[in-house]
Amino acid sequence: VSHAMTLVGVDLDKGEIRKWKVENSWSEKSGRKGYFTMSDKWFDEFVYEVVVRKEFLTEDQKKLAESKPTPLPAWDSLA
Repeated sequence: VSHAMTLVGVDLDKGEIRKWKVENSWSEKSGRKGYFTMSDKWFDEFVYEVVVRKEFLTEDQKKLAESKPTPLPAWDSLA
């Protein structure tokens, strides 16, 4: 992992996500006092790992989270 951000808000339009409010880990010197706006398109393209509290998962997502993990090769970019 090369960078960490916290999603602190979402902009919805008719139930569809348009953009995210992000608290950056680079301190208040970056962005607007440490906050940025991220388009949902950027999120879909570049974010590959998130941490979500179990209380916010659907029942299907909870079952999936409890399933046996799939081992990845050591050279895999997600390993």
